[in-house]
Amino acid sequence: MVGELTSGEASTWRLIQRLSDLATGVVEHQIRSAADLSSAEFDVLRCLIDAPDARLRQNELAALLGWDKSRLSHQLTRMQHRGLLDRQKSGRVHAVAVTRTGVQKFELADNAHVAAVRSLLREHLSVAEREALERTAAEVHPAVVDQATLPLRLRARTA
Repeated sequence: MVGELTSGEASTWRLIQRLSDLATGVVEHQIRSAADLSSAEFDVLRCLIDAPDARLRQNELAALLGWDKSRLSHQLTRMQHRGLLDRQKSGRVHAVAVTRTGVQKFELADNAHVAAVRSLLREHLSVAEREALERTAAEVHPAVVDQATLPLRLRARTA
């Protein structure tokens, strides 16, 4: 048995979780306010927009997002009803493409995402603190930084 966390370890872990939840909440709120998109919709649209021709096979999209087929299918159905994407079936291949409405909503959301993240980082972390956080992440797990810095279209190729 490994034992229990020390009070310092437990406190640090709770702080990391709380900061992550708060930052995610702020960013999600800004995306929803700017473009009426959920974080799941934003993630799907980002994958499609980053893809060649803004189109992916459904199984490629599931792999990029790390979602199971059922979750993705339900999400895509909701997004198709909102006019954010189109799905086409050719034989056994299901293709997903972003619509003009999807692109417009994504651009609004992406601008809000960038502004929210920059605001959180600039207002609360110095350059030295951000660099220390990046070093720590790299030491904890190099793949975290490697995957986080790759564009989505390249992540699938390296996985």
